[in-house]
Amino acid sequence: MKKISYSFTQLMKLHLHDYHVNLKAKMVPFAGYEMPVQYPQGVLKEHLYCRESCGLFDVSHMGQVKVFGEDRMKFVETLTTGEFQTKKSGQSVLCLILNEKAGIIDDTIVAKRDDHIHIVVNAGNKFIDMKQMDKIIKDYNYKVQYEYLKDKPLIAVQGPNAHKVLNEVFGTEYNLDKIPFMFMVNIQKNGIDYQINRCGYTGEDGYEISVENSKAQELCDKLLATKMAQFCGLGARDSLRLEAGLCLHGHEMDDTISPYEAKLMWTVRKPNKETGKYNESASFIGRDALPQRQKDAKFKRMGFITQSGIARPPCDIEFQGQKIGSVTSGTYSPNLKKGLGFAFINNEYAKDGTQLQADIRGSKVNITLSPTPFVPQRYYKPEKK
Repeated sequence: MKKISYSFTQLMKLHLHDYHVNLKAKMVPFAGYEMPVQYPQGVLKEHLYCRESCGLFDVSHMGQVKVFGEDRMKFVETLTTGEFQTKKSGQSVLCLILNEKAGIIDDTIVAKRDDHIHIVVNAGNKFIDMKQMDKIIKDYNYKVQYEYLKDKPLIAVQGPNAHKVLNEVFGTEYNLDKIPFMFMVNIQKNGIDYQINRCGYTGEDGYEISVENSKAQELCDKLLATKMAQFCGLGARDSLRLEAGLCLHGHEMDDTISPYEAKLMWTVRKPNKETGKYNESASFIGRDALPQRQKDAKFKRMGFITQSGIARPPCDIEFQGQKIGSVTSGTYSPNLKKGLGFAFINNEYAKDGTQLQADIRGSKVNITLSPTPFVPQRYYKPEKK
């Protein structure tokens, strides 16, 4: 695996840049943008507040794309590993964009809508992803067009009180608290259009709200006015996603790592059990390389917990002094009050409960490979009747 680095001649600014500065956010470079890493209360308190009430995250750096046209289903099933033919309108799917060698170009959330497909991709990869889209349209001659929504801020509302916050801001008549996990709806309130998807990156119940740039500050003011929500930065977002056992592109995923090595095969579309064929005529890019990648895999992603200290990359994992893995992400867990993270571990040692050592700047620290999520996920999934 390789460490992803982003190269931009000039940092871009969020639509709400000044808003965050006025909230006294500490701004840092991230994926080509100036992003709030923390606010005056600090990462630890932001993390716990999100777990206990509701954290707000400005994720407008992410890329939003709308795909139109009669071949949009074939197109998205060629572009991604997701299956959409059987999905309901509004239903969203977490899936991967692969290259021909089954390396992960990006991970993405794709929503099926009545007349289009809505795609959310990572900030540092969005222009790479759109080049891949252009290539597929040309190579397959698909009748589709896509629109990059560069003027649509995206605000994540995350935590056990997220549904209460939205009910207070938008009203109970929209039944936003009843939307299932990974479903998207559009509503209009006071002449303003909002696109709301029940999803997020913290392991908590929550939503991502897309709104016109001119209305984004008004939305944030209303969210904060509920007194149940506060803004949180990249620091808390990272520790929250790690506790929830969620991967980050550039760390646990890159274009040299396969879904099998990243333990993300659950995101990969399976053929029809009866026919052995994929829906429609499309089969996703990288599908033919997957079996060999799985056969040749020498390592896999594993969670770990440290007995002391925090193992962050770059950091080797060892067994009896021999390097058998590398840390990809590591942090302090405010909820568990110990260090945890992800590492790629040689298959021979990649079993939950295995005792290993992390070399933290020359100090050997005991670690235990652990199942994930480290902290239970609390997505809203209503019981099926």
